[in-house]
Amino acid sequence: MTSPLGRIELYPQKLKKLIGIKYEDFMTLVALAERRDLEKQAEIEKRKIRLIASGGGRKAEMAPKEAVCLCLVDLRQKPRFEILGLLFNVSRTKVNNTFNY
Repeated sequence: MTSPLGRIELYPQKLKKLIGIKYEDFMTLVALAERRDLEKQAEIEKRKIRLIASGGGRKAEMAPKEAVCLCLVDLRQKPRFEILGLLFNVSRTKVNNTFNY
């Protein structure tokens, strides 16, 4: 099964049916989300007292593009987080955390 994001990239003209916006608007939202994510990470980094060099730790499971897609699918279709987790191949908890982030 392909993820909704993979389907969107294959058929961008069907995006309006899935999440209710045009592909250009979706890409604008993705750019804004990426910029906001970088700003938020910079704020967190400023407040952090670092004992170990940066760059370590667990890598993000979802790219900002996937996270925006997940949130828009949730807002448009209203499936349970478990169903979204199956669609995007992540846990229910990760879906909840992504949506709230």
